[in-house]
Amino acid sequence: MIRFEALNAKHGDALLIQYAWKNRKRLWIIDGGPKGVWKQTLKPRLEELRGDDSELAVDLAMLSHVDEDHVTGILQMTKGLAEQEDGAADFLEIKRFWHNSFRDIVGSSASLQAGMTSLAGTQAKAQVAMASADPQLNIGDGSLDQRAVAVLASIGQGRELRDYLTKLQLSGNEPFGGTLSSKSGSKVVDGAKVTLVGPIKSRLDAFRQKWKSESGNAAALAALFRDDLDESPTNLSSLVMLVEIAKRKILLTGDARGDDIVDGFKDAGLDLPSKLDILKMPHHGSDRNITEKFLRSFPAKHYVISADGKYGNPDSDTIENIVSVRGDGDYTLHFTNDVKGLKTQLTKLQKTRSFEFEIRAKSAPSLAIELG
Repeated sequence: MIRFEALNAKHGDALLIQYAWKNRKRLWIIDGGPKGVWKQTLKPRLEELRGDDSELAVDLAMLSHVDEDHVTGILQMTKGLAEQEDGAADFLEIKRFWHNSFRDIVGSSASLQAGMTSLAGTQAKAQVAMASADPQLNIGDGSLDQRAVAVLASIGQGRELRDYLTKLQLSGNEPFGGTLSSKSGSKVVDGAKVTLVGPIKSRLDAFRQKWKSESGNAAALAALFRDDLDESPTNLSSLVMLVEIAKRKILLTGDARGDDIVDGFKDAGLDLPSKLDILKMPHHGSDRNITEKFLRSFPAKHYVISADGKYGNPDSDTIENIVSVRGDGDYTLHFTNDVKGLKTQLTKLQKTRSFEFEIRAKSAPSLAIELG
């Protein structure tokens, strides 16, 4: 039995995967949600899984990308363990951790430092902007949207996380090693086959060259974060991976763009379309990340959307498009939170199309999908 849980992570992601291999339960943690999720939801759920045991083995912890709605809970977890804080989840035994830090994305510590020295003022403005309801940041002749501002504002958190992982001897992305990308290949980890799909290696290389060449120009560096650039760190930051356990397929997408995921599949040498058991919809169901080609490339039995209405997610158009592309079929849409108009839209769509939907009960810490 494989159990996939999407916890109540507000407007972010906090996911658990549980399965058995070699007569032992395996547990993966993917992302930790924004402020409040660690204490309110994720840590209590891990304590519940521990039960009466003195320790809880976490076979893999993973941060898809540095953005406050994914990294904050992970940062609290690792900081508590590394600093041996009072109230830390010291019952956790984390065996490996996967994450591309911003240093990994830019290519070296020297390149990171050179660029961040120039970008310091802009990053500070991004951190202030994140406190607004709709974060935007003007840069020269253009602007950065919420997604780009969030990545820029969270770079410092990524550096902090890297320090904690080093202290916990969890750095290195083992057994892949180095920066994870579409050319990292496949590895079998505790009985699960994992294939890296994103970020796309060629785009990562292109960004590194641009970052290095513009390291002394703050405006040019900030412009690299624009969401419409394929090589922007916004579109390179999310780890995307196909997980195969006992012939079941789960696609973890972080906040990657739908077209990037399609391209990453091809770059990794995987065939399309790819029928999935679970598709974690990218970027909390934002319609900016979803294309018809993406939906046709990944028909799924279960679609999971983690969102609470913030920034308009999930977009009603995303839901409409999934149902339109899939038509009548044996599939279910899963939502971590009820948002205004969601049930009304789904009920209306069910009048013309055959599908199921599930919204997490308010009293439940998560919605769970079990694959036999």
